[in-house]
Amino acid sequence: MTENTPERPDTTPPPPPVAPPTAPQAFPVTATGRSSTTKRTTLTVVAVVVLLLAGGGVAWWALADEGDAIDHVEVSGGKLVTDDSDAYEDCDDTDEYTYNDCDSDTDETYEFVYKITNEGDGPANYSVIVNAFDEDGDFVGQTYIGSTHLAAGKTDADKSEFNEYSEFEDERELSDIASVKVAYVERVALAN
Repeated sequence: MTENTPERPDTTPPPPPVAPPTAPQAFPVTATGRSSTTKRTTLTVVAVVVLLLAGGGVAWWALADEGDAIDHVEVSGGKLVTDDSDAYEDCDDTDEYTYNDCDSDTDETYEFVYKITNEGDGPANYSVIVNAFDEDGDFVGQTYIGSTHLAAGKTDADKSEFNEYSEFEDERELSDIASVKVAYVERVALAN
């Protein structure tokens, strides 16, 4: 063995510094303790909030006189109408075609009355969705009505209907309809 043993390094950690190093301040601090950048940011936020509130107020004012377009439309009545008359009174089933010209199928419709009143300041087009419901208030189907170039203050009233060509939920039928209600109204103001 040799007498030259290698020296081991010292394993004790160095002593901690007396005070942590200080970083330079990114923003100058005023006498009140707040930086000038903080004041600018606060003023900017306040200005943006004021502008948004003012813009919302102007938008409300501009749209408030028109009201909600759904209030311009009323539907009422509603009844199942059955017509069992033959469309071809003088029909002839002796021809060579396979379909029957003299079918006397019962024609059913569910009729209701609608009234659209333009409560705006100028002419407008209206597109309306009307939903049908059963006795329990469950949705049965929907149809569309509308009015074009309706002058301000004028009313368009007429009958509309659900018929055999209407699409119904869950294989429902016209006879399931008990009531109708306006679901959606789109009013498009016209330039003239």
